[in-house]
Amino acid sequence: MSQIKVLIVDDARFIRDHVSRIVKEHFPEYQIDSADDGEAGRKQMNNENYDLILCDWEMPGMSGLDLLQWARQQANYVDIPFIMITSRGERDYVLKAIQAGVNDYMGKPFEDKQLVEKVKKYIGKRFTTSAESRRKAAQMLAAGKTAAIAKTAKKPKGLAQLRVASGVLRCAIKEVTLQSVQVVVKREDGIPLLLEQSVVDIEQVNGNSVAQMNGFISGLQANEKSTQANFISVDIQFVDNDPEKLEVLTHYIASLTK
Repeated sequence: MSQIKVLIVDDARFIRDHVSRIVKEHFPEYQIDSADDGEAGRKQMNNENYDLILCDWEMPGMSGLDLLQWARQQANYVDIPFIMITSRGERDYVLKAIQAGVNDYMGKPFEDKQLVEKVKKYIGKRFTTSAESRRKAAQMLAAGKTAAIAKTAKKPKGLAQLRVASGVLRCAIKEVTLQSVQVVVKREDGIPLLLEQSVVDIEQVNGNSVAQMNGFISGLQANEKSTQANFISVDIQFVDNDPEKLEVLTHYIASLTK
């Protein structure tokens, strides 16, 4: 497998160094490059094929939005994950980024773990754990410490209802962005069909539902390595481009980091 390449674009040296440090610490096997503005970033993207772009919005000359729009017009960058990292979170800014094809949006300031999770999410299965992580995992498995693994598992990020042709499924949210959501459903409640249309109602803590997001089932995976798995992970790709829905969803996602 070729080395994974990440480009960080930000006119503030402190932010570039900060983001580079986080990525290098958690993904030492990756190639990490940086650019001090959009134009410099564009030039580097012409010279290299990057697997992930982490970009600031407000920069002199070529902005992050300009760079994103340019990238989506290039054959080799039309589908490459592009994450906007910025202090601007107003509705108009978010919608412009979505319309231009941004994959995700992260506000400043942010915690190290937030950035790490974003990188893992968009690099996907190509992410390789460190030797130390593999050693610890092997020790835990050898000792049979399944309880310890369960305690470190991620807590659900909320509850939702998944509406499909066969009915309404109660589910827990594992991951959510402006473009998609991953939920877990009980097998006994029913399993949706791949590529079928769906509606996701995400519930707030106070019981009020967030905007009803239209989408389709883009992935299914058993949560256990067994044909008797009790829980199924379901990936839903959103197809909505309704400004009001996206605004409410943006606020919901922001609330998860508080």
